[in-house]
Amino acid sequence: MTVTHGPVVIRRRLGHVLKRLRSDRNLQLAEVAKRLEISPSKLSRIETGAVEPKYRDVRDLLDIYEAPVEQRDRVLDWATEAKSPGWWEPFSPTVVASENLDMLASLEAESRSKRTFAIPVSGLLQTETYARSLLGASQLGMAAEEVDRMVQIRMRRQDVIDTERTDAAPLEIHVVLDEVALHRVTDPAIVRGQVQALLERMEQPNVTLQILPFSAGWTRATSTFSIFEPRDPDTDWPVVNVESTENDGYYDGEQTVAIYEAVWRDLLTKALDETATRQVLLARLSS
Repeated sequence: MTVTHGPVVIRRRLGHVLKRLRSDRNLQLAEVAKRLEISPSKLSRIETGAVEPKYRDVRDLLDIYEAPVEQRDRVLDWATEAKSPGWWEPFSPTVVASENLDMLASLEAESRSKRTFAIPVSGLLQTETYARSLLGASQLGMAAEEVDRMVQIRMRRQDVIDTERTDAAPLEIHVVLDEVALHRVTDPAIVRGQVQALLERMEQPNVTLQILPFSAGWTRATSTFSIFEPRDPDTDWPVVNVESTENDGYYDGEQTVAIYEAVWRDLLTKALDETATRQVLLARLSS
């Protein structure tokens, strides 16, 4: 199974390297932009990954920076990959959702691991019926066909954790699941199907699931969040995704990442281990 690249993450990676090359050569943004015959604001957006760079511009920047051949080849490969649309783009139901989705799906495609505190079941572990029930309730006023598209996208996103993935190693996911996720859905058939799916996913070597029980009491976590770890720390960096009702937040500052690392460690001290988690799931399955 092949998962297409995450163009947003690749653009950010590309821009980071180009900015580092410019800084290493003590060149000012305005000076380079003038030589490239583009505006300084456009070059700045290229360096932050905010725009899709033209292959020609990337090639010319590498010439200006006199990049080594091996680095040049790799960066030009990224310039090509950054122009490839994400597989999800034809499905995107709204502009706002598309912006969130572009970053989320790109991170899932390009990261080594994802650690998530989930209040509903994590999207990468949801069954189709659970996802439809959740989205139907949370996206008030959304047309049925748009809900269908969102469900299709959510199911396709799960390709990144498939053990038969061929373009890269399967994404490693570690989920701490709030026990409330097993009780908010009122349809017993949906709950049974979702719990059975969670038990099956726990058999995968790249999936770790722990339940945060009601008995744990309050924690520092107040919303669903994820910490993404890159495959290559030399080219990418950790990113925290914090979910919200409308626009999700994405943070990569060292201080913010450190805060969520501390929250994650706190959750692990209160979550059930995998054996106890299985017991809770099996009890919910038979209730």
